[in-house]
Amino acid sequence: MEEIIPSLLKIVETGYGSSIVELQKIELGADIALEKERVDHKRLRKFSIEMLLSLHALSNKATSWGRVLNVIERYLKYFIPGKVIQRLNSKTMVCNMNNATLVQATAQVAKVMFESALDVLLLLSYLVNIAGQIHMIHHDILRIQLELVPMIQEIVVEWLIIHFFAITPSELPYIEDFSSQLSSLQIDSNTDNRSLKKKLGRCDFTLAFILLSNVENSCIDAQGCLPNPDNIVSLVTDFTSWVIWGRSGENESLSFFPHSTELALILFMHGQYTAVEYLLTTVDGHSRRERISQSVQSNDGGWCILHHTLGCCLLVQAQSRLNETLKERKVGEAIRSFFRASSGLGASQALQSLSSEVGLPHLGFSGCTSDASWKLHYYQWAMQIFEQYGISEGACQFGLAALEQVDEALSDTEDSLDESAIAVKGRLWANVFKFTLDLNHYYDAYCAIISNPDDESKYICLRRFLIVLYERGAMKFLCDGQLPFIGLTEKVERELAWKAERSDISAKPNVYKFLYAFEMHRHNWRRAAMYIYLYSSRLRVEVATKDMRHLSLALQERLDGLSAAINALHLVQPAYAWIDTLLDGGSRHNEHYPSKKARKTVEEPYNVLTVAAGGDVQPQRLRPYVDIGKLENEFVLTSAEYMLSLKNVKLTSSGTLKLSSELVGLLVQENLYDMAFTVLLKFWKGSELKRELERVFIDMSLKCCPSRVGFPLVGGDFRKHGLLLTSSADDVGMHGAHDMPLSTQQHIGKSRWEELELYLGRYNRFHGRLPVVVAETLLHSDPQIELPLWLVNMFKGGRRANIWGMSGQESNPASLLRLYVDYGRYTEATNLLLEYIELLASTRPSDIIHRKKPCSVWFPYTIIERLWCQLEELINRGHMTDQCHKLKKLLHDALLRHLKLLKVDSEDVVSSATC
Repeated sequence: MEEIIPSLLKIVETGYGSSIVELQKIELGADIALEKERVDHKRLRKFSIEMLLSLHALSNKATSWGRVLNVIERYLKYFIPGKVIQRLNSKTMVCNMNNATLVQATAQVAKVMFESALDVLLLLSYLVNIAGQIHMIHHDILRIQLELVPMIQEIVVEWLIIHFFAITPSELPYIEDFSSQLSSLQIDSNTDNRSLKKKLGRCDFTLAFILLSNVENSCIDAQGCLPNPDNIVSLVTDFTSWVIWGRSGENESLSFFPHSTELALILFMHGQYTAVEYLLTTVDGHSRRERISQSVQSNDGGWCILHHTLGCCLLVQAQSRLNETLKERKVGEAIRSFFRASSGLGASQALQSLSSEVGLPHLGFSGCTSDASWKLHYYQWAMQIFEQYGISEGACQFGLAALEQVDEALSDTEDSLDESAIAVKGRLWANVFKFTLDLNHYYDAYCAIISNPDDESKYICLRRFLIVLYERGAMKFLCDGQLPFIGLTEKVERELAWKAERSDISAKPNVYKFLYAFEMHRHNWRRAAMYIYLYSSRLRVEVATKDMRHLSLALQERLDGLSAAINALHLVQPAYAWIDTLLDGGSRHNEHYPSKKARKTVEEPYNVLTVAAGGDVQPQRLRPYVDIGKLENEFVLTSAEYMLSLKNVKLTSSGTLKLSSELVGLLVQENLYDMAFTVLLKFWKGSELKRELERVFIDMSLKCCPSRVGFPLVGGDFRKHGLLLTSSADDVGMHGAHDMPLSTQQHIGKSRWEELELYLGRYNRFHGRLPVVVAETLLHSDPQIELPLWLVNMFKGGRRANIWGMSGQESNPASLLRLYVDYGRYTEATNLLLEYIELLASTRPSDIIHRKKPCSVWFPYTIIERLWCQLEELINRGHMTDQCHKLKKLLHDALLRHLKLLKVDSEDVVSSATC
């Protein structure tokens, strides 16, 4: 109405707005619209002049505007619904009157009265606007604004509400409560109630029928002849009087529409929540616009009951299928209504006196005398109602409001509570925590925890807080630096550790990882390393039986955990770079919290930290401390296991790792050479390292041989250990090499030779005899094989290094000569010997003096003698006679020249000694 009257006045005074003009231009065209605008303006000026002349004539006839206003005031009294003693309980009258006729007549009367009153309101507002033109004095203007306009506005609102009841169809209740279920089952014994509920939602069954059903002895479906007009008018008057003033018609309350609360309760019981909201908001809005303050809040608590009922109605509506924006608005209005209801005059007595039969949620308490005690109980009731409807926002606000009243309520001796202040505050803070947690307001939830004075309740909430953060994947909230732990750091850590020990190790997110991040954020490096190492250790035990795909992922997780632990300990001073940890279940947490499930007995994990080179790592209890060195050892072994898992090689079914040549052999067998050498250099030293290096290079050499036969060599039978492959034919049959293209086989063979050259050159410094082992393995596998040039050069060691004969390191030319002789490679042996004899003879003049020193030249004469004998033996047997004669002759000539050279050098040495 505040918007309608000014808009109508503007049209009366200035004509249509610009929006109407633009619309007419679009519909009628610019020329026609312009012509119509000119005509309308002419009519408006004519109307304004005629109205001005008429009002001047009225004023002159009445001699003053005060008399005119007196007439209008007396006229308005006919619009006020009369106060009469209700006769609707007369059985005879109701039976002679059909309720449908009564409702229809009421709708027509209310419409006429509403429109008439609105016309008077428009006229009075027009008079105020042109008061200067009609010579109205200031006193008369104030009388219109302060007396007549409020009076007519109240009349308009009253008839508007009556008309709303008469024409608005009822709606079906959308909350399937227990009462509606009883109705659907027809358990209720009241036939009239069942008949009424069946008609709810019909377009011809308006709200007025529901109100009439609550009048004693009324009959909704009574049929009969139509009464005379006088009876109709009388019944309409009675009904409108009952709607506005109540059953007795003698309500003297100063508040507007004193019977509105009773009507709202009737509609509320029948599920007409939209109608209740409209009725109460209209009444409340008009009451707050009145100038008289006493009309806003009555001393009898009616204003509080109104807002209490409105809050319950809005709360129920918020549960319907509304969009989020509308639902938030309903919830906000409901919260405001309950707060207003609690703080009004006479709220305690009025609301506690409400009967549970009116359909509102029962308060459940009584006897509160002090204002603080009343608000404490009422806010707790409102908190529970919002919680019941699943609206955590409202419940949280009333929980906080109740906390503000606790101290004052408990200090009042008139109202005694069974709980102490700490218990009440603890319970309320726990509820506030729950509601804020439901709203995902984690910071507010944590503030509720630290504000809780009850230690037991505080720790329960803290545990729940951590569980919810874990389940929602919001654990990082604890590490963003926003939470003031205020003495709860150790408690938070203990709760997380307790959760970690009892959670599935494969759960996401992982609590151990969060504990690592939590401690790293606090710069507690050692504890961070401890928790991530516990995670790695649990993975080692619990994933041993998983398939290869999951095993590889678990091993990768273990590697990440061990790497993180090592990095964390590197941040600590070396003297303190160790962690104190137990893997037997974390007994330090169990003393505070018993396990919720039976602890499973698992095999103790292996201890890689006390391993001896070449020995087995037996399952045993871990030591109480782990340093960086032990972590690095475990990291190496886990890396080996991870690399093997990528090749679908599982060590053992028990999950224990056997550190021996078998592990290295598996790595070599899968071509994981870098990992194999890493394990060797990490866990073996001295002669044991040399022995294992020989095993690895024997296996690598065998892979390069085109044809192989088994033979016992250093380390035992290679067939037994799987290090010696079968012959070429067997290999083709076993591995399907006949399906492999020739180019692929050549590429694999070439890459194996390159790998052998690479790793032999890299690790020859750890064991100088490795070239001998490689060459011996190749020649034993295939005596006719041609040794690669890079391998022969390793024996020779360079031209400059061997100008004094065939001496050198462990892998020297003499060793190569011995291998040639041992495996019947006499031609290569003779050529090698001739090469070094000629090299000695072709010494530069500057080096001759060094050659003539005692013991400066050495040749393996024993091996040379063996070569000579082998050649003679072959000649005697008749094998390769011509070739052997030729070799023997070359060897004979070279030895003669060599001996002559040695004789000259010896004589020179003797001569120099005697001088």
